[in-house]
Amino acid sequence: MSDLVSDLLHLSDDQGTDAKERRRQLIDRLIRTLMETATVLAPNDDRQSPIPVLRLIDVIEGMTSSIADADDATFSAIVEEIALLLRTLERHRQEMARFTVH
Repeated sequence: MSDLVSDLLHLSDDQGTDAKERRRQLIDRLIRTLMETATVLAPNDDRQSPIPVLRLIDVIEGMTSSIADADDATFSAIVEEIALLLRTLERHRQEMARFTVH
């Protein structure tokens, strides 16, 4: 998760892109991270991601342009909710790792 925060901070440093493009990059990075996290949480026998998370990823992916065009307050709220979901999934992954035989 700290890598994501570091990457996001560096996105804002890129002065070669406009704010809308930086927002798109941020949403794309969040989508990739959600997908990776969901894949890790999948049961080992069938490697399918949790269906609700996949649906949410699809919705976010389909709305990337709308999210990038949103006003600052709406954009921030959406990003905060995605970050909350990522933290929750990461916490769940850590809890499940305690019960995994290595």
